[in-house]
Amino acid sequence: MGLTVTTLALTCLTLLGAGYLVLALLGRNERLAPTVHEAWPILFTETLIVGVAVGVFWIGGWILTLALLIHAGRIGYEAAKVTELRARTLPPLVVGAAIAGIAFALSFLPMVLLCAPALIAAVVLILLGRRVGGSGGPDDQIQSVALDLALFPTLPLIVFTAAGLNGAYAVWLLAAFILVETFDSYALLGGKLFGKTKAFPRLSPNKTVQGLGVGAAMLMLTAALAGALLAGLPLIESGGIALFVGVLTVAGDLTASRLKRKSGVKDYPKILPHQGGLLDITDAWITAGAGLVCLVVLAGLG
Repeated sequence: MGLTVTTLALTCLTLLGAGYLVLALLGRNERLAPTVHEAWPILFTETLIVGVAVGVFWIGGWILTLALLIHAGRIGYEAAKVTELRARTLPPLVVGAAIAGIAFALSFLPMVLLCAPALIAAVVLILLGRRVGGSGGPDDQIQSVALDLALFPTLPLIVFTAAGLNGAYAVWLLAAFILVETFDSYALLGGKLFGKTKAFPRLSPNKTVQGLGVGAAMLMLTAALAGALLAGLPLIESGGIALFVGVLTVAGDLTASRLKRKSGVKDYPKILPHQGGLLDITDAWITAGAGLVCLVVLAGLG
């Protein structure tokens, strides 16, 4: 069985069904039943997210192109809308449109010409960000916001969108989606059932060490099975990819949280119940998807 959008879509739906089964079985335990009851609405929302994401990739064509461009524009808008409270730079609508336009233009280039410079740019932006505190006058604030937005979500979002529009790499974005959703879903469930120790008290107080452990274990199991069955990858290689995606998943989520915390905002503009904005929903996927595509391109895995 090859690594195709269709096989990944079916795998995603299978894993979603497994999630319902796990929750139903845990709900039979009297001690866990109240927590499981609270988790059902979250799972229903996740089902909607999974259905939309998998659906547009499965259909492909102009539907996928339109969805990716709308996603890029909306993400850019949300990030700029939040950060304009710190410093007024470009209007949020302009930022969103610019990101979508740049990603569309770059999608016509070979991905290696985008991934390699993107990794170098990420390192440069991190180093520059450490030197700019943004605690001085208005100019410092504008520079700080510009660097924050460039590092996240702009840079990974451009790689993510260009890869999806390129066509050949859409399958890897969907693979990243499955891994991210597996990690996040089981980390959330594990945190609710067993969570005691806060992993990141300041940036993400709801994340626990125990929850992340459960998520990581299920991620490694899913990657081992999917890697062997769908892509014919060795166990060690599948585990390494899972670990890489897991780290990027947490990094994307924490970076999005940092953007809000620095601006004194609790949520991005809401679009779904039990979620914040679209950036709250796809922050980890943007980072993990872009990272996985770069790994595939530069390591010659696909």
